[in-house]
Amino acid sequence: MNFTAAYRIFIALFMLIVTVGLGMTLNDFTSVVYVFVPLLLMLGASFIPFFKARKLRLVLFVAPIVILYSVGFYPWLTNYQEVAVSSSTSTLDFIIIPVWASLYGAGFVVLHEIGLSVARAFNWGE
Repeated sequence: MNFTAAYRIFIALFMLIVTVGLGMTLNDFTSVVYVFVPLLLMLGASFIPFFKARKLRLVLFVAPIVILYSVGFYPWLTNYQEVAVSSSTSTLDFIIIPVWASLYGAGFVVLHEIGLSVARAFNWGE
């Protein structure tokens, strides 16, 4: 199995876990869009030649999304009522976490590409 196939299987499983986990607490359609757009971006990125050319780009893009989803959403999944009462941004958390996760992932890819360009300009990698 090549890297791209394993990546797509991982993203499909991750989307399934998030779908099952959020199925009981997520009722608003706009929140569903905000939650699943980054996951669909992760899956769609594996079909874009820019990302397929270098595996590290995919990893850099996906790592913040997976980490922030895992850290940010699982308190909501386990004790939704208590978190909603104690959080001042209870409804916005579902929007803020995925958006920032996607921005971090895109930022890491941009920094990686800048680093590669600088290394090539000064011939540091050779």
